[in-house]
Amino acid sequence: MAASKLGVGIAGLGLISKTHAAAYQRMSDVVDLVAGCDVDPKATAAFAEEYGAKTYADLHDLINDPAVDVVDLILPHHLHHDAAMAVLDAGKHLILEKPVAPTYEQSVAIHRRAAEAGVHFMVAENTRYIAAYQAVERLLKEGAIGEVIHARTYLRSNEKAHLSMPGYWRTRYELGGGLVMDTGAHSFYLLKWLLGEVDELTGISRKVFPLDNEIEDTAEVFGRLKSGAHFSCGFTSVSEVPHSERLELFGTEGGILVDQMADPVVKLFRGQYDFQGEAVEGVPFGPDAWHPGGWHYESVLTEVTDYVRSLVEGRPPLIDSGDTVYAMRIVEAAYESIKSGRPVTGL
Repeated sequence: MAASKLGVGIAGLGLISKTHAAAYQRMSDVVDLVAGCDVDPKATAAFAEEYGAKTYADLHDLINDPAVDVVDLILPHHLHHDAAMAVLDAGKHLILEKPVAPTYEQSVAIHRRAAEAGVHFMVAENTRYIAAYQAVERLLKEGAIGEVIHARTYLRSNEKAHLSMPGYWRTRYELGGGLVMDTGAHSFYLLKWLLGEVDELTGISRKVFPLDNEIEDTAEVFGRLKSGAHFSCGFTSVSEVPHSERLELFGTEGGILVDQMADPVVKLFRGQYDFQGEAVEGVPFGPDAWHPGGWHYESVLTEVTDYVRSLVEGRPPLIDSGDTVYAMRIVEAAYESIKSGRPVTGL
């Protein structure tokens, strides 16, 4: 490795690691992908063959490798806290796949420790890097729809095949699974980023499909933001209709509709009554959403690129990782409300 390059080690060599690795390969002028780590020997063997990198079965061996400057953690949620703390205690730079950790307390601890360690830290929440939502941020800053009075997000998919797999970690709460945890974290981050903090929320959920697991497969979280706007976030992982990802914003002077399955992806409504709206230019359709590398492939490439470039350039990354920590507060509050049957305030 050239002395001027950063050495990156990836821990967790599943599907998302391939997209992260592709981003590092695009930045070969400043990055060398030097190591990978996984408990699955088949995964490490495939990684070594494809990238010509060293491999480890033990995370601490990767962390202690002097060639590794940056650790990219892409692990099941319940492993995030201890793994992140080990990286930070070693003084290595860290990019951590969302959610920060399965609890708000652990998320705060990681965020605080990263600041104390003085390393370059980022939570890889690709929502911040999706072109459609960046366009929405711009429109809101321009005051395109006036004061936002209602926000609605909806994420619908059919994951029954995965949820039926014996031992699949997303089907067990103690392993960081759960629809509100895994999917809700994206929507709650989006709300915080674009519209601010939550004042009060109520959560409801149910288990619709009779799978042999303990998690909810359908949920709704709704309430009021501190701005006064109302919000609702709906999720299901057992839909029989096509995948859907939508954001609807209604304001005093117009509305914005984001539909990741439509073309155009983003529409702006300001007094039109033909139901067509104005197409917002510059938002790609197709490759960004449907790519062999995975859902929102380009946004994941962009987030990893921003992390590396911000480290090299000595600037903060585009995403405020504190917002991802706050998203975990909303996740916990939603589960608290689901369990108690009462609203949660004081957020």
